[in-house]
Amino acid sequence: MLLFALLVAVAAPVADPPPADCVFQAATDHWAGSCGPLFDETPTFSIAPEGAITTGRWRDDNPPVAAWSGALSSAGDPDYPVEIEIHAGGTGVLRSEYGWYAISGFSATAAAVRFRIDTPAQPLPPSELDRRIVERSAVILNADAVWNRADNRQCPPAATTWSIYCAMARATIDVTGGFHHRRPALELVRKIVEARTAGRAYDHRLMGYNNDPSTHLADVRSLFAEALARMPK
Repeated sequence: MLLFALLVAVAAPVADPPPADCVFQAATDHWAGSCGPLFDETPTFSIAPEGAITTGRWRDDNPPVAAWSGALSSAGDPDYPVEIEIHAGGTGVLRSEYGWYAISGFSATAAAVRFRIDTPAQPLPPSELDRRIVERSAVILNADAVWNRADNRQCPPAATTWSIYCAMARATIDVTGGFHHRRPALELVRKIVEARTAGRAYDHRLMGYNNDPSTHLADVRSLFAEALARMPK
C-alpha cells in the first residue's frame, strides 16, 4: 500500500498555481505593490500611466484603451521593465521579462490599481501578428548571403545581414511597430530550439543556435516552418 501511495504521488501532475491577485498602492508619482508569489519569486512592481505601449501591437482587432509601464523588482536580480496594456472591459496583457500574461479585472483609482494575472504558469499563446512575425522573419533570413553567423544580439537598423534573433527583431518591428524579446513568437521559437539542442550549453538559445557551426540554413528555414506549424490559424 505504501509503495502504491508513493507511485501515485510521483505520478500525480503538479497543479498550476492559482490566478495571482495584484494590488498596487498609490505613491507620489507611481503605484507600487505586488502580485504575491510569481515566477518562482515574490517580485514587487512600480508602475505609472503611459501614453502608449512602446513594444509593439499585441493584436490588430483589439487595441488597448490604456497603457502602464514601470519596473519589476526581485531580490538579487536587476530591475526589469514591465508594460501593461488594458483593453475594454478590464482585460489586458502584462508584458515582462518572464513572458506575456493575460490579465483581467483591471481597475485604477487615485488610491490603488488592481488586476489579476489569470494563468501565471502559462504565458499567452501567439496571436495572428506573431504568425506574421515568423513569416516575415523567414523572408528576411532567406539565404546564406544575408545570414549573420556571428550574432551578438545587437541589431542595428542599417544592418544588411541578419541572425535568427535580429531577423525576428526586425520582423517584429515591421509587423507591430515595436519590439519585445519575450513576445510569444520569439518564445515559441526558443522552445523549439531548446528541444532541438537538448544538452548544449548555450548562454542564449537563439544566439547560440545561430552561431553553432552545426546549424545550417536549412535548419533555420525548418525552425521558422515548425514555429508556423505550431501556431493556430
